[in-house]
Amino acid sequence: MIQIHRVRIFSLFLTFLLAISASGCVNQTDHTETSVSDPINGEVYHTIGVAVFSPDDPEMSMFFNYYRNYIAESFPVQFLMSETLNSADDEIAFIETMKAQGAGGIISFYGLDLERTVAACAENEIYYVLGSSSISDEVYDAVKDNPWFLGVIGPDSNEEFRAGQEMAEAFAADGARTFLIASGGAGNAANYMHYTRVEGMLTALQAALDLTYSGTIEQLAQTAELTELETDREDVRIVISPGYVQNGAGVGNLRNALETDDFDALLSAVGITDVIDLLTEEIQTSEKELLVGVVDCFSQENLEAVETRDADGNSLLNYVKGKYASMVAPAFAAMFNALEGDVDVVKPEGIAFRLYQSYWTAAGEAEYVELYGYTQSIYENAYSSVDLMNVIRIYNEAATFEEFKTLTEHSDIESVRARLAE
Repeated sequence: MIQIHRVRIFSLFLTFLLAISASGCVNQTDHTETSVSDPINGEVYHTIGVAVFSPDDPEMSMFFNYYRNYIAESFPVQFLMSETLNSADDEIAFIETMKAQGAGGIISFYGLDLERTVAACAENEIYYVLGSSSISDEVYDAVKDNPWFLGVIGPDSNEEFRAGQEMAEAFAADGARTFLIASGGAGNAANYMHYTRVEGMLTALQAALDLTYSGTIEQLAQTAELTELETDREDVRIVISPGYVQNGAGVGNLRNALETDDFDALLSAVGITDVIDLLTEEIQTSEKELLVGVVDCFSQENLEAVETRDADGNSLLNYVKGKYASMVAPAFAAMFNALEGDVDVVKPEGIAFRLYQSYWTAAGEAEYVELYGYTQSIYENAYSSVDLMNVIRIYNEAATFEEFKTLTEHSDIESVRARLAE
């Protein structure tokens, strides 16, 4: 198997040389990519399962499309996506199905019960990596020594806090004084990411508007019912609307809040594309210009919301703190190394990695369109196939964990622009 791959690398090099001959020359400062699709009859060498909580979720769809439409066109792999996962049992069943279909690894965006899930992977001898997530110290310590668990990549708790904090600061600076917070799964701290984002929002509003709350921020961020917070300022109103806005109580809470009063700003800890019609109606009927911000992702759906205008020409979505499609590229690089027998590139000491990435920020349509472009183009991609080949040993025999770590954690827009300029 390894011998075949070494031959394939030489074939890739010949393909690259042919591309140079066809164009006359290649500018070394040009970031234009050369296709590295497998030239041997388009043969697939590895199958990777992708576990998602919902195939219809814009973020999950964005991640999978990057794998299917970009990575699978550049490397000899195929990706198989799960159906909706509602429990750890569902994910374990998916792992077993993938093993039966010849998959060697799972890139997961679920991981509800990581100890059980990783144990199932070990039993089935299939690698597992969390592609864009965060886990507690306790959970990490319980699974970090398992040889089939590669690691976890994603924003840490400080980054989640800052995402909510900076969005609230921006809207307060724009003059907003009445705020509706869609807190998603933050109720009772059930979803730690959402809870941490709401903590950041409340902390920012307290500082920016010189507020005193009736309870602690930690308690208020866990609010599980539609609640107006008590503060010491009559001109400031903050309402927390908990629950996921894909369906059920979360949509009901949000609708009740919007029908009860008009707000200057909606701060959402979750994606809002499922309630676009509701927000459009509110913007059309409200006497106030509703500023809408979200901690979510740079998806096609959010692009459409950013480009949607009300009668006064105001955007439906004004501020995005988000993940982007190719943030999940390092998870693939880790998995591909493992599947090629080079797991030491990503686990040099045999311990699962824990690496962190940053959200991107778009405070308007122009910024969103620019950043969205970096996640879609084969010519200017935040994580290109060339970037990944540099940290995959079958393409670069000198690949090291430190290089993999550096590439992974240089996910901010400044680092991406620097790579594009090389």
